[in-house]
Amino acid sequence: MRTHTAGLARDLEVIEALASAEAFTLGGIGVARVAELTKRDKGQISRVLKTLEATGLVDRDKATRKYSLGHRFYSMSMRTREAHLALQAESRLAELVAQVQETAHLNVLRGGRVLTIKTVVAADAVRRSGWDGVLSNAGITASGRAILAGLTDSEIELWWAEHALDDPLPLLSIDMPEPAEPINPKTRRARRPARSLKQFEKMLQEVRDKGYAISDEFQEGIVDAAAPVRDSSNIVVAAISVGASIERLGDQTDQLGQLVSAAALRLSTDLGAPIIGPA
Repeated sequence: MRTHTAGLARDLEVIEALASAEAFTLGGIGVARVAELTKRDKGQISRVLKTLEATGLVDRDKATRKYSLGHRFYSMSMRTREAHLALQAESRLAELVAQVQETAHLNVLRGGRVLTIKTVVAADAVRRSGWDGVLSNAGITASGRAILAGLTDSEIELWWAEHALDDPLPLLSIDMPEPAEPINPKTRRARRPARSLKQFEKMLQEVRDKGYAISDEFQEGIVDAAAPVRDSSNIVVAAISVGASIERLGDQTDQLGQLVSAAALRLSTDLGAPIIGPA
């Protein structure tokens, strides 16, 4: 039986192009640009896009002739575990924002990266949108470390072997106008989350001891605090995080971590976690 996996992979390349920051910023991209990004024939791309449009996976603007991701993706995404978790977390994130007056996020681990699935924005935040859907290097973010600290030593060793040098994002090498509120942080090269596995394990043990993680490596001038969220099986399924400027935070890093940890514990209770607190 033929599975047509090669054809599916080629279609996914087209979808990835339409999911890029460029396509989002410009309100879609045309056939020629998709062909350029995927390095494929324009005729092939045109046929693929027409097929995807017929299924609702792609929308076409009749005026501009640009293609963008279609409504069916939204419909399907709302049936994912991430969407269910994001819905359950919204009220707890809002409570945390009210406490700390900073934007709060819910993040999940996906391979070597953390994916932001829900954001509640603070009233005076400079960046008002664009966080949801962002993928970041798990090893250098507080959220990634908070989730990884819930793994066993053997699981951490395996994760390190597979993902320690992962790039934060498979960004396309393109010149594009910088949006007012950028969707993806730009990272020039891969970075190890620590000099060695032993050092990384020590960092994660500190997270377990405190109940939260602190990192200033993701964004210059920003300190991130994150804490793990557990489900009814007592498995870490996500992390709540808050980022604050170093200047604004001052010497209150641990206080921020404790507030984030408390919010994560409340959400864990909502999810039915039988045991909550530092591992």
